[in-house]
Amino acid sequence: MLRSVKNWLTLLVVALVAIASAITWAYVVPPLRDRLEDGKLADMRANAAISSGTVSEFTRYDSTTGQLVVTDDELLMQLISRIGMRLNGRVIVFDERGTARADSGGSTPASSDDYPYLAVALASGRVEQGVVYTGQGRFAVTAVPLFSEASQGPVGAVVVATSLVDVDRAVAAVQRQLLQATALALVASVVAGYLASSLIARRLKRIERSAESIAGGDLSAAVPVGMQDEIGQLAASFNTMAERLRDAFTQVARERDRIELLLNDLSEGVIGISADGRVTISNPAAAVLLGNRLPPGAELGSAFPYDVANIWYESRDAGGVQDVVFVHGDRTLEAVTYPVGSGADFTSIIVVRDVTSQARLERARRDFIANASHEFKTPLFSLAGALELLDEGELSPEEQSEFLAVMRQQVDRLRDLAVSMLDLSRVETGSLQLEPTDVDLAGVARSVLDEFQPQAQAKQLVLTVEPGDGPETAWCDEERLAQVVRALVDNAVKFSPDGSTIRVSTDGDERFASLLVSDDGPGIAVDELPLIFERFHRGRDERATTTGAGLGLSIARELVELMGGALSASPAEGGGTTFTVRLPRNARTARGRRMGGT
Repeated sequence: MLRSVKNWLTLLVVALVAIASAITWAYVVPPLRDRLEDGKLADMRANAAISSGTVSEFTRYDSTTGQLVVTDDELLMQLISRIGMRLNGRVIVFDERGTARADSGGSTPASSDDYPYLAVALASGRVEQGVVYTGQGRFAVTAVPLFSEASQGPVGAVVVATSLVDVDRAVAAVQRQLLQATALALVASVVAGYLASSLIARRLKRIERSAESIAGGDLSAAVPVGMQDEIGQLAASFNTMAERLRDAFTQVARERDRIELLLNDLSEGVIGISADGRVTISNPAAAVLLGNRLPPGAELGSAFPYDVANIWYESRDAGGVQDVVFVHGDRTLEAVTYPVGSGADFTSIIVVRDVTSQARLERARRDFIANASHEFKTPLFSLAGALELLDEGELSPEEQSEFLAVMRQQVDRLRDLAVSMLDLSRVETGSLQLEPTDVDLAGVARSVLDEFQPQAQAKQLVLTVEPGDGPETAWCDEERLAQVVRALVDNAVKFSPDGSTIRVSTDGDERFASLLVSDDGPGIAVDELPLIFERFHRGRDERATTTGAGLGLSIARELVELMGGALSASPAEGGGTTFTVRLPRNARTARGRRMGGT
């Protein structure tokens, strides 16, 4: 019951009214009774001298017997009866021994024991008053001593006893009025207290509902202020708090969205790990890199490879940053674990990066060193051997010419290798300067094919240019385009069988122009198609039958992409391979392509 503000406020109001009524009763009823009794006693005291003087006229003191003597009983009785009627009480004349000598009448015989103030008055010789309780009720008693010239002390006393029934009735009437007023006040207080407390409880309930709404996530909840009292001030303060909470939650949500957006856009996987080795948070990139979803609560040992779990335990035990590179499926990944401060539900984070390209570049670097060393070593050894034989001077003119031809061939091979490496270095450093113009693709193709006529005639190859329906032009660097076509035609000449045909054709649409180089060779294995443009890559057949560093196609792709285009390879119809160079028609398309457009 007391859990409701309305109930305890109502009880409080009722209790206050009850306390106020009790105080009113204590302030009114006992003092009223005392005042009425004191008034009656004061009235009796005022008539005490008259009563004693009148009674003295009909009494005398007999010194021989030492007793009070009534001179005229009949007249004395009439006298005290009139006094009793006037005072609305009973008048009794006692001698000094406490014996009643005259009595105005009563329902019981007069006895000095009923009036203790009689003995006090006889002993003190003064008028004594008070309230006594007898079998007939409460009485206001006045004892007036009687004196005689022949006696040194009182010879008797006149006792006037007046019933206090009228006083009790008056007090009872006042009490009834007070009780009725109290009952009405309690009823009114219950109603008024209930209404007032209901109003207060209703206003507080609105604040409670608004607080529950905010706790439930509705930050738009507000409380009507209403009256400008304490509850109104509380409502205003609550609204101010709610507004600040909205601002704070909006800021928190904005920061959370920014962090989530940042985490979701990261290519690195970010995973939060609790102190007991469980996943608490992860971004989508982590699931992509690791190949499985990381639900909150997943154990470290089951969610991560052994290498990652091991470095996390090392970081937890030793502190500091730990990292490891491991192979996961067809990816090479790097995991780095970082300890974080307190205040979050995770004590460390693991950042997973895809370092496949870096690993591939590292392998390419090693392959480059090995291949470059091999490519340089072979012609250098050949040149050294030829020079040594020439230096001995024991060769015939025909043999000398043959060795000089071999030396010239090896020098050309070294020069081509050096030029390829120089071009690759320029592409990587961005120092390669392009001078794009409108270039006729068919014209460049014819010029390049003319360069390969000697090699083609040696293998009885047919080199043809098949232009499209109209002239195809592209926005590119003509010299670099010729270098690209030269690399593609050279590749086709190497692998085409004797007597086959190498075709260069052109095509295009509104935005891009295409140049296609097709051959009738053995084609490229499907598993090697994604690798042919990798640096230093040489196919299985190429390594067995031809020489070269494996840089030509890689440099060709880099050059085409620098000019805003794309280079691809696909199996040709009827066998062989088709390389497609796709270049932008104009400068605007080229810029859009380099900026990420299509």
